[in-house]
Amino acid sequence: MLDIPNLKKDLKTEAYHLGFSHMGVAPATPPPRYIEFLAWVQAGHHAEMGYLSRPDTLAKRADPGLILEGCQRVISLAMPYPALQAPLNSTSPGMGRISAYARTRDYHETLWEKLGTLEAFIIEHTEGTTKVKSYVDTGPILERGYAALAGIGTAGKNTCLIIPKHGSYVFLAEILTDLPLPVDPPFTRDLCGSCQRCIEACPTGCILPNRTIDASRCLSYLTIENQGIIPDTLKTQLGDWLFGCDVCQMVCPHHTQVPEHPTQLGEPLLPEYIDLVELLAMDEAAFSTAFKATPLWRAKRRGLIRNAAVILGNQRHAPALTPLEALLEQDPDPVIQDACAWAIHQIRGECG
Repeated sequence: MLDIPNLKKDLKTEAYHLGFSHMGVAPATPPPRYIEFLAWVQAGHHAEMGYLSRPDTLAKRADPGLILEGCQRVISLAMPYPALQAPLNSTSPGMGRISAYARTRDYHETLWEKLGTLEAFIIEHTEGTTKVKSYVDTGPILERGYAALAGIGTAGKNTCLIIPKHGSYVFLAEILTDLPLPVDPPFTRDLCGSCQRCIEACPTGCILPNRTIDASRCLSYLTIENQGIIPDTLKTQLGDWLFGCDVCQMVCPHHTQVPEHPTQLGEPLLPEYIDLVELLAMDEAAFSTAFKATPLWRAKRRGLIRNAAVILGNQRHAPALTPLEALLEQDPDPVIQDACAWAIHQIRGECG
């Protein structure tokens, strides 16, 4: 007879060996704050991410059984990644900053491999009678809700999952299964209290009072998911963030005096800052060589060139004027043209 409680213990040990710092098991019930998620979508705060509002995915987020037939449990996992070392107020002319999570090999690939190992572990120890399906940030799963339901942590005011003594620099992943593993008690404590640091520090004021964000104003959305022109009113708020934004995490008090946790994500492939003038000169082939193995690939060349031009305009970086003018003349893409023209105007205004 299958000893399910011991299997859960062994599975957790295997998860720790693979580099996950936390594992919890939640029932496959509607996750916490699903109603708030629906209201968030209905308010249009998901911006142009239309996949979040499709009726089929909305239904699946409420019922994992629509994803995996007979699903009884959601195994929630967290894997830490290193924070940025440069302080928030550091600047480097001509350079653009990337979010901490984006410096290594694409985390989706790394975590999928590890989840595959865990899936094989479950199937082997249940003699192939168990169904499993894994996700890393790509499926219709309310990850933070299930992580809270599994006892791992809770979403902060900036919407990031906060784990006591670990903070929020973690990737989340899930394994859906029909195996009736013992569930963990949910995490119910509020870890933010009256703190407003993330709200006050957000460059665009996108953090809303109800622990959601207006994605259309979030720098992570604007620099990655958004494929169009960045509104002029938000260009100046981009600062030097080339890909993503870590401001709300960098100011969070849960990261003060938190020891650096080991990670099994591999060595960094990218520095914290990237030379923007060199980036402007990249064609598609050079861009692919430099970034295809990393999360920066998601923004595509068009997005990163756009972001780079805006940052150079924000920095009033005079040495970038000639390459920006050349790109404006040579690249017909209206998104890139808009960013270059805006940056040139900013630099010429500073130069007199």
